[in-house]
Amino acid sequence: MTLIEVEAIARGEEIVAQSKDKQEILNALSAMNWIWKRRPRTPIKESDLLHLHRLLTHKVLPEGQSGHYKSSPNRIVDYRGVTVYTPPPPEKCRPLTIELLKWINSKESETLHPIIVGAIAHHRLVSIHPFADGNGRISRALAIWLFYARGFDTHHLFALDEFFEQDRQRYYQKIQQARDLDDNLSYWLEYVTAGVVETLNKVKKRIIGLQITTKVPRMVLTKRQEDILRFLRDRGRIKSPDIEKAFSLTRARVGQIIKPLIDTGLVIREGQTRATTYRLP
Repeated sequence: MTLIEVEAIARGEEIVAQSKDKQEILNALSAMNWIWKRRPRTPIKESDLLHLHRLLTHKVLPEGQSGHYKSSPNRIVDYRGVTVYTPPPPEKCRPLTIELLKWINSKESETLHPIIVGAIAHHRLVSIHPFADGNGRISRALAIWLFYARGFDTHHLFALDEFFEQDRQRYYQKIQQARDLDDNLSYWLEYVTAGVVETLNKVKKRIIGLQITTKVPRMVLTKRQEDILRFLRDRGRIKSPDIEKAFSLTRARVGQIIKPLIDTGLVIREGQTRATTYRLP
């Protein structure tokens, strides 16, 4: 699913997609909003983790599984159906998860960089595999939570999930590699760190590419708003029909997208009705 489609779902618009895919996007948005509303550096409790799993799997898993530890064994298989990893049995999942949370909340973890703490927690939780499903999602969400709670990416500038999704095969390989090395996480930590660097470099290029020199109030740009700003940068001055044609949008949708840019001073509107033109400051 594209970023533009995700943004449309976030706005409550209907798109052509599998209902499960749409629900998972809504769940992810709900989970991230819940994380961002929490006070940084607040200890993460077991009930918090279970609630996060419930948010991520709402209407995707049965009520008895969403927000609850698994009750039967599970395994991880490759594309041939061959078992590549057998997680701990159900009776060990809760003690191992509590042990992980105890480490996350410890003074020892406070001395480590947020990327290291997030990467360790990510790998450990996905290896405990405490739930019937959604273990990858909650492990990645826990890492994001720790980045934010420890003061890294407090403005939500990047999405490491996108890096993992685009590099899915190597992502799974690096997780399994650490298991095969008796939980030596060196290569996994290098991989996650490299992913953070690559993702931040992409963000940097996007910011530089916009060439915004005007001081404006802080705002979060959507993918479409970024595209329109680049379009304005390249064209100098454009009309609404130009945007409509370039991005296959209705006039009303162009107005919705560009209004926040005008309100914050990123775009200057001149003229009225169909004669209206837009330019950068």
